Amino acid sequence: MTYPYMISSRPWGVYSRTRDFSAEKFALGEPLAMAAKSGAVYDRERSCLIMESFGQNISVSFPEGDIFFLDTDHSPHFPLCICALNYLVRADGTPLSGKYISYRELENGHVFYKAFRRESINMLSACLPGKNPQLFTEAARQLGGFVGEGADLACTLYPLPRFPVTVKLWFPDDEMEGSANILFDSSANHYLHTEDIAAIGDLAAHYLVKQYQLLASSKRS
Repeated sequence: MTYPYMISSRPWGVYSRTRDFSAEKFALGEPLAMAAKSGAVYDRERSCLIMESFGQNISVSFPEGDIFFLDTDHSPHFPLCICALNYLVRADGTPLSGKYISYRELENGHVFYKAFRRESINMLSACLPGKNPQLFTEAARQLGGFVGEGADLACTLYPLPRFPVTVKLWFPDDEMEGSANILFDSSANHYLHTEDIAAIGDLAAHYLVKQYQLLASSKRS
């Protein structure tokens, strides 16, 4: 099921030039090689690469670079589309290390860290008071995530096949305020530029909150 909040309802607008630049680089690639290095699957009959994103399958037409949720005419939001194209071009097949790193440990991550912390990590922290931890766990699983240990809730989401994003939440209590962190595999820059990683991390944070709100709303109705 594709959730409504994942679907873009606007034309590309100011993102058009960025999208065209990414699509041009994508068109120069070799689809089978890109699939092998990125964890995507190349469908020769449809002439597209198919890959999983937040528990959904998306298709990327080759060589055009048009992106839709599989077997629909719905497109993901602009940041995910652009990052997906850049991911397919940049992916070099480096194995995941299983080692978590913070955003500021990425290539030039310190340059963008304050903005990333403000827009993504602090947003998560601010939304935790009064929330149900079990619903956040359910939300993560509905997004194709895996729940682990290391926090009140530690979940790993997959915005792209070889690009895990680990979200850690500590819910507030009588002694401590709520807090959050967003971590990446140390191989992250083999798959995306640091600026793109900020966009992907932001999507992971916001989608987790959106899915929680969807679940909470359904429980009340």
